[in-house]
Amino acid sequence: MESLSQQKEIALFGGTFDPVHQGHLDVAKNARETCSLDRVIFLPCRQSPHKENNTGASEEERLEMLRLATAELPWAEVSDWEYSQPLPSYSWRTVESLQKIYQGVRLHWLMGGDQWEVLPTWNRFEDLAKMVDIIVHTREGSNADLSTHPGTRVKFVTGDHPASSSQVRAFLAAGEGVPPQWLPASVLDFVRRAGLYQQ
Repeated sequence: MESLSQQKEIALFGGTFDPVHQGHLDVAKNARETCSLDRVIFLPCRQSPHKENNTGASEEERLEMLRLATAELPWAEVSDWEYSQPLPSYSWRTVESLQKIYQGVRLHWLMGGDQWEVLPTWNRFEDLAKMVDIIVHTREGSNADLSTHPGTRVKFVTGDHPASSSQVRAFLAAGEGVPPQWLPASVLDFVRRAGLYQQ
């Protein structure tokens, strides 16, 4: 593993990852290559104890699936940092704390185009924008642009992998096969062995 002094550019990639799929990995890969990142840190968010009828994976299961999915990606890291933080887990607070760990490192926040569109609704999003450069992953033909949030340091990367976590869960709940290019084999094996996402 590289020392922190060599990791000049690091992206934080937050999400539920329930489950992590190949689309997530492609997003991280595209961002790494386009923005010359040294590392992408996957940050699974905490599971709300107030969520009703939760049929998803537990925090520990989501973490293990991420570890399996990124096991052969030397530039990827999985952090359970948010699991130990009080709810609600605001992005600006996460960055503020991680800046103390990754001192001297330029941090980026990797998000999807849907999150970019609603960024002003995020708690203290102006503070987040001051602390990080934002990388927005959009699909080809997206209308997202730089003018949406003036003054924000942002780069756009594109990709079109069709996988979605909700659709993966739907396939599994219906007893149908997941398209072979949607889940890493290690993750699919874990899902089957753990009996996840079944009705």
